[in-house]
Amino acid sequence: MQTVRTIMDSERLVPIIELPEDLRHREVMVIVLAYDEIEQPEKFFPPEKGIKGILKQYANPALAEQEKEAWANAVKEKHGETS
Repeated sequence: MQTVRTIMDSERLVPIIELPEDLRHREVMVIVLAYDEIEQPEKFFPPEKGIKGILKQYANPALAEQEKEAWANAVKEKHGETS
C-alpha cells in the first residue's frame, strides 16, 4: 500500500478538515492512505431473531428468579428500608 507523509503547519489544514484546538497553531504530520486499501473490520449482523437472544446461551436459569428482585434488594441494602 502506497502512503504519503508530510509535515506541515496545521493552519493550512483548517479550511479542509476540522481540527481540535490542541492541534492548531503547530506543525503536524499528515499521512495519506487510499481508503479502499485499508483493511475494514467485518460488519456484525445480529441473528435473524434479533439481538435479544444472542446471549441466551450464557443465561443461568437458577439465578433468573433472584434477578427479578436484584435491583430492589440492592436499593434496600444501600439505603435501608423506607416506610
